[in-house]
Amino acid sequence: MRRIRKPENLIVDLSRTLVPGESSFSGDPPFLVLPWHRHDVHGFATRALFLPEHAATHVDVPQHFFENAPGVEAIALERFFGRARALDLGGLPRPLEETLLRKLNVAEGDVVLFVGNPKLTEEDAQALLACGVKGVGVEAESIDEPPFPLHRLFLGSGVLIYENLTNVACLVGKEALFFGFPLKVSSATASPVRAVAIILSSEGANELP
Repeated sequence: MRRIRKPENLIVDLSRTLVPGESSFSGDPPFLVLPWHRHDVHGFATRALFLPEHAATHVDVPQHFFENAPGVEAIALERFFGRARALDLGGLPRPLEETLLRKLNVAEGDVVLFVGNPKLTEEDAQALLACGVKGVGVEAESIDEPPFPLHRLFLGSGVLIYENLTNVACLVGKEALFFGFPLKVSSATASPVRAVAIILSSEGANELP
């Protein structure tokens, strides 16, 4: 008899929890929650959120570094989901090369997610761009450090950047779809997302032949 996989085994939550008082990047304001209506007074409860664009798990869009580039609301929805390729760079030769990435089944339109903080270089970024990826993601609070060369390379090429992901290791070696939809905020440079992946199969998708 064929075993049916439970839905909870197919969906991987890649998002960190927004916690009041915490900031995701040095110099950014913290996420704050203000009680507005109360159960004991109004019979229901609501809260107002002070939510920085780059709080917790979020997506950076081109306007983050390019003033006249499109903001979050102007980017087509299909840019925010795609086939996931999760990579653990431990043990792989660096810098990455396009030929290696293609052997790892990285293809045009993929969203490439990295376990931990891989400390990507500009050479790594160029190899990813050569493969035609639509998005990249890391579990670190930022994909790079000042003067932010990777932000400029990726966003300048229309490649979206996901930061502060978690649980990416659960996707290594698996066929999966990634979803990281933003809030539709006018002219936003970034947006918190509920990033998730749906596992389609476990077929050694990222193993070298």
